[in-house]
Amino acid sequence: MLVTSAVFHVRVLWVAWWYRALFARLSGQRDIVRDNLSRVFPQKSRRAKRALERRILASQGRFYGEILSIERFLPAIGAPEIEGPGQAAFLDAVKAKRPVILLTGHVGNYVAGLQMLTNLGIEAGFLYRTRGNLLLDSRFDRILRGVGQKGFKIGHRRHRGYEGNLRDFITFLAEGHPVVMLGDHRDRKGARLRFLGQRKAPTSLTPAKLALAHDAPLIPCFVLRQGRRCRFRVWMGAPIAPGDPKNMMQAFNDAESRVILEDPAQWSWTIRRW
Repeated sequence: MLVTSAVFHVRVLWVAWWYRALFARLSGQRDIVRDNLSRVFPQKSRRAKRALERRILASQGRFYGEILSIERFLPAIGAPEIEGPGQAAFLDAVKAKRPVILLTGHVGNYVAGLQMLTNLGIEAGFLYRTRGNLLLDSRFDRILRGVGQKGFKIGHRRHRGYEGNLRDFITFLAEGHPVVMLGDHRDRKGARLRFLGQRKAPTSLTPAKLALAHDAPLIPCFVLRQGRRCRFRVWMGAPIAPGDPKNMMQAFNDAESRVILEDPAQWSWTIRRW
């Protein structure tokens, strides 16, 4: 077991190095990170931003290394515990079989959060976008099967044919199941809201609208990486107060911004958020 664990961690470190040294440069992801850092931290020196860039790319590389070895990753993470003021509201809704939405982002490794739900005996629906790439899609489908959660794949930009999955996802929520959604995608048709101190971050209002339509608590939830090994903690914020969907999603953006600014390397800065 110790040998297997050592091999897994070496593999994760190798993938992280390969990503940081080669793939991030060749794919243009490093340039996206630099553009985003310059936007959010214009006051930082070039040296400070490069140091932060290296940490961000190392964390992103570890994420890829972990999901590429999902069969060994899941046993390695153990059982992350839930923290934060939203824990009681979430567990109460699950116990009462009422709809509840965990709204997360590209922070830490959300796959560890899905495994946390599995460890608690909770089946949740996870809404995610197709990458438009057969290899990447099959890999993520395999990940969802590995954690035992129910995936609902929807289209991204030009991709069509997934509309029925969105309807099934809404039905799953309406039947009283918990669901997990990502709230920090760049939605070109979304509302222009503030994120990380920057305005005009196109943000989908769908999570807030679903929460209002189904009287479901909308709970910010982030899976935070702890150190270099596969250790995580799950933090749930207080449920967002029902109201105008723009205000609700602004509250989520603010909650995620606070988490990111505490440790910027937790977030995937390769997202074109603005």
